[in-house]
Amino acid sequence: YPHILPTGHKRLVFYEPLADAILSYLVEEDIALHSAVLNLKSSQAACLNFFFPLRQNLNLAKDALQRFPFLPGLREVTGIEFEYTGPPEITQWLGESRRGKRGQNRTSIDAAVFWTGRSKRRCITLVEWKYTESNFGACSASHSASKDDKAKCRALDVARDVDPARSCLLTTGGDHRSRRYWEHVEASGISLSVFAGVQGCPFQGPLYQLMRQFLLAAYLRQTGEADKVEVVSIGFSRNTKLHVVPPQLRSLVDREKEDIVAAWNTVLKDVPPMRHWTVEQFMARVNKIEGIDLGWRNYLRERYDV
Repeated sequence: YPHILPTGHKRLVFYEPLADAILSYLVEEDIALHSAVLNLKSSQAACLNFFFPLRQNLNLAKDALQRFPFLPGLREVTGIEFEYTGPPEITQWLGESRRGKRGQNRTSIDAAVFWTGRSKRRCITLVEWKYTESNFGACSASHSASKDDKAKCRALDVARDVDPARSCLLTTGGDHRSRRYWEHVEASGISLSVFAGVQGCPFQGPLYQLMRQFLLAAYLRQTGEADKVEVVSIGFSRNTKLHVVPPQLRSLVDREKEDIVAAWNTVLKDVPPMRHWTVEQFMARVNKIEGIDLGWRNYLRERYDV
């Protein structure tokens, strides 16, 4: 395939002047490169190409993100991390694999922006970055299950079942099915009662990834890692498939507002809603900054057509 690089050429997926710094950072932080990173459609590579210069230059990050809608009241950017998983203790809290690492077999956030706002409040914005994906992913246990086990997923009624974990493939059976997501869902602001009109487990499809991100956000709030934690998604405006609501979830939204992020926000209670912004909106802000690396800016324009 012309859009997949040969083995041994991972440097070529990154903006050349940044490639060594990016690869060194990934090694130093023990972050796994995705298995599909050699695919030029890789979201992980795209996120690093756009956001890594902001990590290197926090003043640039402030200029690029200040007055940007998803960081209201920003005063200072104090750090940016990629494939962020939170404190080590969260692995046990979520029941995820101890053998996992950032970016692999754990709930990992594409980019986490650490910043201070008004009254020096410590804030974390968790960024889910999408490029060409047609959705937000799916539950791997359900996706790879046998026909009989898939039937269990389709029969699960999370709005009425007092203990959905008893029937969930993530918590029953062998392998690594030890996830503790169900224990924390309600306390994380995810109201299962809203799924009364949904047939089957609502987390079989794209809401699975969003649920895990909001669990991580809740843990950061509960443990005092920050005063404010929000989750946002950033994608390309022309990728309209990303926002499609699967048929089984359409009871969550009006037909006129059929958007997967809007559907997700209907199930949240007492936590900040998820917001979506486009790469084009981000770059419109970057374009106003004086003295940016024009080589980097031109690379993004030629590589990603923004």
